[in-house]
Amino acid sequence: MKKQLVITILVALFPILFTACVSSMLQGSPPTFSKDVRLMNPGPPFVKSKTSVFPSWKSSRTGNVITFISECDPNSSSSLSVLHRMVEEPLTSIKVAKEENISFQNKPAVFKAVQAELDGAQIELQSISFRRKSCGYVSTLSGKPGTLQQDEGEFSRFNAGLQFE
Repeated sequence: MKKQLVITILVALFPILFTACVSSMLQGSPPTFSKDVRLMNPGPPFVKSKTSVFPSWKSSRTGNVITFISECDPNSSSSLSVLHRMVEEPLTSIKVAKEENISFQNKPAVFKAVQAELDGAQIELQSISFRRKSCGYVSTLSGKPGTLQQDEGEFSRFNAGLQFE
């Protein structure tokens, strides 16, 4: 009787387990973070978040988030504007408030400020995209509308503290 119960359970679970294994094999590989960059944690009230694939810190005071994304591919020649799409992909109703070419650590960069919606909630972002060697980077400050200016100083210090090998 026990043997029959075990076999029944295995037969019932086989399609579920098989589907889970196949879908995990078909998924793309997780993003690889650049080994050429050293980050300094933003100062208080920012606290490191453990919920993101890429390094991120959330302000306990404002709820704003600093995120640093990298995409390394020796065959990629993504433009700086295209790099912003990594950040903007989950957003809807995007309105570009400002976009300008700047110099960031003596390299060409693009600064972009947008207003958008994320899952129906209003959000603002300020981001800087730039390339070094075979990697593209996007540093972003995001949060509720009207709150980013409270953390712009810490965002600037974070970006100034980026070190590359």
